[in-house]
Amino acid sequence: MEQHKKWLKILGIIILGFVMIFAAFYLAIAVALHQMLDPVYNSKKIEKLIKQQEKNFEKFEYDLGEHPFLPKTRPMLVNLVKENDEYKIIVDLKPLDGNENRVNVKIKDNIISVNGELDRQTHRGEEILNFSQAYYLDENLQTDKMTKEKKGDKYIITIPFND
Repeated sequence: MEQHKKWLKILGIIILGFVMIFAAFYLAIAVALHQMLDPVYNSKKIEKLIKQQEKNFEKFEYDLGEHPFLPKTRPMLVNLVKENDEYKIIVDLKPLDGNENRVNVKIKDNIISVNGELDRQTHRGEEILNFSQAYYLDENLQTDKMTKEKKGDKYIITIPFND
């Protein structure tokens, strides 16, 4: 009889364990169903998604700018200045890490081409900058007297000419 009570006690504990597991499972399902069917909960969730989409759209709009099909303008990297008897081509070296060796100047048939390139790794990935600017000058250029010098963040190419 003693052993019979022991088995009944174990069986009762097992049944009680199953009932508790079932009750916990039922409670979890009931809470999940209540949230799924609760209009206030769902409206808050939808409201949150709409706000997130609005933020994404605003960022997208900002990235495109006011006129999405026009090229984005940045400060000129290359500027041409005509002085009394010489042209000065001024290249901004800041975007090129201050390195004038990244700038190439070619003159052919009174067309001056200025090119530059930078390829570097950043924490956001690879950053590539390259530009090209060409000028046609109708004066008689003295290309043999062309000078190049770096002044701070500026690379100045001077080309004298005869009228």
